[in-house]
Amino acid sequence: MPLRVLLGLIVCNVIWAANPVMSKILLETYRPEQVAWLRYASATAFFLLIVFFKSAVQLKGHREISAWFAWPQKIRDFALLFGVGFSAFCFAPWVGLNGLHRTGAVDNALLIALEPVVTVILAMLFLGERLSRKQWGAFGLAVMGFSFLSGLAFVPASQWLEHPSILGSLILVLSLCGEAAYSIFARRLAGRFTMTRVFGSALLLGFLALHLLLLISSELPPIGGLFLADFRKVLALLWLGPLGSTLTYLYWLLAIERVNVSSAALTLFIQPIAGSFLGILALDEGFTMTKGIGASLILAAVGMLTPSRGNS
Repeated sequence: MPLRVLLGLIVCNVIWAANPVMSKILLETYRPEQVAWLRYASATAFFLLIVFFKSAVQLKGHREISAWFAWPQKIRDFALLFGVGFSAFCFAPWVGLNGLHRTGAVDNALLIALEPVVTVILAMLFLGERLSRKQWGAFGLAVMGFSFLSGLAFVPASQWLEHPSILGSLILVLSLCGEAAYSIFARRLAGRFTMTRVFGSALLLGFLALHLLLLISSELPPIGGLFLADFRKVLALLWLGPLGSTLTYLYWLLAIERVNVSSAALTLFIQPIAGSFLGILALDEGFTMTKGIGASLILAAVGMLTPSRGNS
């Protein structure tokens, strides 16, 4: 992997590591689904601002604007494009924030380490890739680590749904399927569209789905004087949307044009470390020995998925 790409991916993961803490700040006032809407409303607005600004500066108008969006001619390509947007910008935030609402930012950060494992499993299911013995072993370790981290190992199965932290952890793992699908769907579109165009159309489609879902099931979040007067919440929203979504997700897609998905996914191990530190520091959340054992098993599973030296 080129050093410049690697450094960029590391920066993205450091930014994402703070997302659970920033989300917790907004969850003090808003419901999880409203926080998801706020995040991607600001991300979409920021992206469109970039597009229109560059179009105005370069004086190319409609031609320049259209260059930021994919216009699929085949139903299959549109389905993949919608899959990118729905998985990352609707399903994952909606489900993930409901999980985060029930558990801690530290737990969220540690569970992110499962994403490379989830990505491998989805690749097996949807891309027809066969798992090696090492990958099956990594999956088994990851499951054991999750059981320690979430508390599943110490609570009877019949009582799992009665424990908010366990339920929250299970929901967070479900949301990782959306995050992992983002890379898989986008990778299948590589070569037919530039990743910038994939991101532009996927973001709009995903936010549209999120907006309709919120209108059907709940109500739009009030963003009046109280929200605007609270500097912490304004900072949290700017971090989650323009920085933690628009710029970083776009860079991620540009990066996987140059490196394979598994190599990029391995940089996600930075999030558990940085995210746990931020959660303890900013929110005074605890870190028990049991969580440490669970996190160690998950990171060991990720280590088993590390490509050999000759791979990119």
